[in-house]
Amino acid sequence: LIVQGMLMLLEDEVEVRCRAADDALVTSCLPGAQDQYAKAIATETGAKKACKLSLDKSVKLSADCLGGVVLACQRGTITIDNTVDSRMGLVLEQAKP
Repeated sequence: LIVQGMLMLLEDEVEVRCRAADDALVTSCLPGAQDQYAKAIATETGAKKACKLSLDKSVKLSADCLGGVVLACQRGTITIDNTVDSRMGLVLEQAKP
């Protein structure tokens, strides 16, 4: 979910927002996501592009959220919602007749 959001934003610095209960898990995923992002950009474009990820400690997702992450850049003005809740909403919307 993190890498997908990074590929949509294509920014140099991105903050990752998650539930407080997921802080340790998300923090442990950040280095791997940065590496996967750089490899994906290099494979698809041949360019070298890195992105610095950081955990947003001031903004947390609601405890009743099912999980996932929100990626933010440009001081929070641009966000990508990759939470389970938003993905379920998309599926439900697409399933309508």
